[in-house]
Amino acid sequence: MSTTHKGNIIKPSMNTGDNADNPPMGSVTSSFLVSIGDLLSSSVDSYETFAPLLWFTSTEERVSSGKSAGDFKASATLAHSLLELHIPTDSYMPTLRQALRDNSNVTEVKIVRLGNTDGTENTELYSSTFSDCKVEGIEEFPDKLIVRVRVFTRSDEAIAVDTTGAAGESNTASGWDYSTNKSTA
Repeated sequence: MSTTHKGNIIKPSMNTGDNADNPPMGSVTSSFLVSIGDLLSSSVDSYETFAPLLWFTSTEERVSSGKSAGDFKASATLAHSLLELHIPTDSYMPTLRQALRDNSNVTEVKIVRLGNTDGTENTELYSSTFSDCKVEGIEEFPDKLIVRVRVFTRSDEAIAVDTTGAAGESNTASGWDYSTNKSTA
């Protein structure tokens, strides 16, 4: 199985094996992109305000007290770490730095996972949307930036994909507001 990378767009190569009766494999490869408000840019069709996402970390945890046998949710707050985004160093670096320096509100940070399913390229398989954000820090390296973002709400959506790579009907979604400690789904 091989893939050909052309910029941010990923082209699949399907392997059906020796027997032509075998169904094609599902999503062969995927690519992650990120948008930070309108501060980034790319040349991927329909994702022009996104940049390649090299790596990210996101930790959601319940800071609990009390007994686990009781109403554990009522005694604790769900907290989210700073969202850490690793993106290539590019022309958007000064704009990101200015957003940090100005303490600008970032309406939305969105992470998407694109894949190739059922013969369709760049299908959104998964997304996490973080709202009401602030850029809290930027760490610079010669080839990448690490951008740390404070988030107040998060929602996630996954597209169901079966073993042939066809998008299904069983999509899932969830959401949480960390400032009120309540579900938004």
